[in-house]
Amino acid sequence: MNFDLTEDQAMLKDSAERLFAEAADGADLWARMAEMGLLAAPFAEDDGGLGLGPVETMIVAEAMGRAQAVTPYAGAIAAAGTALRLADRAPEGLIAALASGGRRVAWACDGEVAVTATGDGWRLSGRKISVDHAAGADAFVVTAMEDAGPVVLVVAADAAGLTRRDYRLFDGAAASALTFEDVVAQAVLAQGEAAADLIARAGAHHAAARAAEAVGLMQAVLDATLEHLKTRRQFGVTLSSFQALRHKAADMLVALEQARSMAMFAALSVDDPDADVRHKALSQVRSVVGKAARLVGQTGVQLHGGIGVTEEHPVGRAFRRLTLIDLEMERG
Repeated sequence: MNFDLTEDQAMLKDSAERLFAEAADGADLWARMAEMGLLAAPFAEDDGGLGLGPVETMIVAEAMGRAQAVTPYAGAIAAAGTALRLADRAPEGLIAALASGGRRVAWACDGEVAVTATGDGWRLSGRKISVDHAAGADAFVVTAMEDAGPVVLVVAADAAGLTRRDYRLFDGAAASALTFEDVVAQAVLAQGEAAADLIARAGAHHAAARAAEAVGLMQAVLDATLEHLKTRRQFGVTLSSFQALRHKAADMLVALEQARSMAMFAALSVDDPDADVRHKALSQVRSVVGKAARLVGQTGVQLHGGIGVTEEHPVGRAFRRLTLIDLEMERG
């Protein structure tokens, strides 16, 4: 299979890497991503998007990971964006606003929320945990359960009865717990079997984006480790002179390339019409990428010594981020 990028995809990769390298920690990063069309990539042209696909999403996520830029991209675009664009009917103008950066949507799937249909709409009660970058969201795509099965809804961030508790994960990323107390939903995206399929499709796109981000992070760890081995001296010679350390670096490279292949496999599988094919592919991706993330992260820290576990060092930061993604992918 040919994994070479097309000319347009290579240009997108170069542009994304340049953007994240220049503004990985900038407050206006999301706005700059919107200006470059990175947020619009997976959406249809009729919705204000660029009509691109999962490979382009993979390219953006990998560049983001390599620069260690922590953004809402996986939850807002890959997961919530997928649910919105695949739904039979999304709230008018919401996809276009998301693609342009005018509004932000968060994906709320972890936790128990019950929903009931009443005369004035759908009402939600319950709790969602670990909602990625909820603090800056204008709306949430929420998975819930009713007696007849799953439901996927859109809830405004300022809806009456919705409260949010913000906190930081151990890698420094922003997350929140949401509590719903008789909250009225803004819109329903799907019910029953259609909702189950929508949740699975959004989850697959989210996992594929995380896999690509992990590949970028692993590349950053490998780059930093190789530079450290070539410049750090011990017993009068560079660390790269020691064969055992070179073998460890080679193991990191092999694991990285395996993960990179699986990230591409994920991107090529998420839109397969066969649900079983998608499920099996993403299970393989989660396993291989998770193992590679652990090996590359742990070996990178080991080869850096004590400095590798400090909060200030990029390898230590990348290792924490890789650990979080590994745990997230294990959870499925």
